[in-house]
Amino acid sequence: MATVTRHDPIGVPVDRTEVLIAGASFAGLAAARALGPRALLVDRAPLGAGVTSACGAPVAIVERMGAGASILQRQNHLVIDVEGRAVSWPLPEPFCTFDYAAFCRLAYEGSGAGFRQASVRAVDDGRVFTSVGVIETDFVIDATGPRSTLTEPTLRGRRLAFGIETEIPAPAAEGLFFYFLPEVRDGYAWAFPCGPVTRFGVLSYLGSTKLLPALRRYMARFNLSPGAIHGGFLATGLAPRATGHVFVVGDAAGQCLPLTGEGIRTAVLAGETCGRLLRGVLDGRWSREEAAARYRAAVKEERRRYRALLWGNVATLAMPRPLLRLVTRALAQPAALSWFLRHYLSIFTPAPAERLAPARTGSSQA
Repeated sequence: MATVTRHDPIGVPVDRTEVLIAGASFAGLAAARALGPRALLVDRAPLGAGVTSACGAPVAIVERMGAGASILQRQNHLVIDVEGRAVSWPLPEPFCTFDYAAFCRLAYEGSGAGFRQASVRAVDDGRVFTSVGVIETDFVIDATGPRSTLTEPTLRGRRLAFGIETEIPAPAAEGLFFYFLPEVRDGYAWAFPCGPVTRFGVLSYLGSTKLLPALRRYMARFNLSPGAIHGGFLATGLAPRATGHVFVVGDAAGQCLPLTGEGIRTAVLAGETCGRLLRGVLDGRWSREEAAARYRAAVKEERRRYRALLWGNVATLAMPRPLLRLVTRALAQPAALSWFLRHYLSIFTPAPAERLAPARTGSSQA
């Protein structure tokens, strides 16, 4: 359904769309690709602007979004360095770094959805108030990111980490590098090669925002200095919010993973799952209540593994670095690493839509 515009009695433009997606980054774009022309993406920034992510993800996820051409460099292993002693973790599937603007453009081009640049200010009973007018909709997907207050002032249980990053020319390297160093006692540093440039960053698990001195000290190890800085918050908490007409996905729902800070894969898979469920409602295959219940259930299925990562996060903060070095070396053993990565990489793997919300048989299955 194309977006339809009319005017209310006092001349204010009122648009109509079946699903409004607030936020046109990873989760929002994934939902839009599942919904097609029935969705309207609304974001305050131009499409592909305002990168806050390190933009590293499994190759399969980037290609799933139709954005394979945005890939800059593929990687087959992680390197975990604890205060100067490194171990290599081979990956069971390739990861990559990619260009954010190109990713968003390619993912959007394959969606068929509409796009409007505007700020979303409030949602009230099927009406979304934006900086360019009112939009009536059957459903809202809140994909506005880690500090979202669109649908709830405080999303209970959501925790905020914070990271900053710079991208500068640097010698090419193989691997995605994670460093546990004195410069960042409550988090880690990273170096993600992207062809002729490398992304250097630091992250605080506890949400500390004054990280520029730590980034400078970290990069000085390589005789380098930061260039332009970008970054932002990462939200964890795994809140499966879906009530009434509003579904919350990605960082807005705290779906970024503790310990690693990975959020692109989970945002894409959760956004895609949400979009497929709402498409089923619009097609009359199941009810709104069934879709909400199945979305909540799909998220809650990950609770045990998510909590394991959260405890891993707590342990990483608490344990002395010599012990952390022993743990990373022990996990590098093939059997242990295979077990860990098998469970880790299966988080949020979506079930077929037919399993998520089976067709009604006369009574609610929620």
